[in-house]
Order: sequence, then structure tokens, then C-alpha cells
Amino acid sequence: MCDYEEFIFTCTHSTVRLKSYCHFARNDPNHQCFGVKKLRNVWDQDFECERCMEKKRRDQWGRVVNYGGACTMGHGGSQGGHRS
Repeated sequence: MCDYEEFIFTCTHSTVRLKSYCHFARNDPNHQCFGVKKLRNVWDQDFECERCMEKKRRDQWGRVVNYGGACTMGHGGSQGGHRS
């Protein structure tokens, strides 16, 4: 019986992570456990999950456009400075 712990975020999402393998899973080459999964701890977090935080960032700042690093000011790279 492998041990798991659950993290509950303020956005009401949760995630479950492996805390420790059981005896059988430790000795199995693929760490497979065919026993009961035991929830050992439940942790309330005082922040939102990564997904919700990222969504808020995108909504707040808008979509960031990446132009592949090309410089539009005529300097940098192999040009060596400003052109007149």
C-alpha cells in the first residue's frame, strides 16, 4: 500500500502526490503497486494552483507575443550597433 498526500488549493483544485512506495513497489523494477492507495496527509494551501495562477496572469497581462528574439531597433546580433 503506497502512501499519498493531497494538496487542496484556494481555487478548490487539488493534486495528489506519491509520498512513499510500499514494500512491493520498491522491489518491483517498474515501481508498480497493485495494493490499496493510502492517503496519509491532506494539506490546505493558502494559494491557488499553478494552472489558475497562470490563467490569471494571462488574463491580467494579455497574451505575450514572442517574435523569435529578432531585434527591431537595428542593433544587436551581428550588426554591431545602430545604423544611420
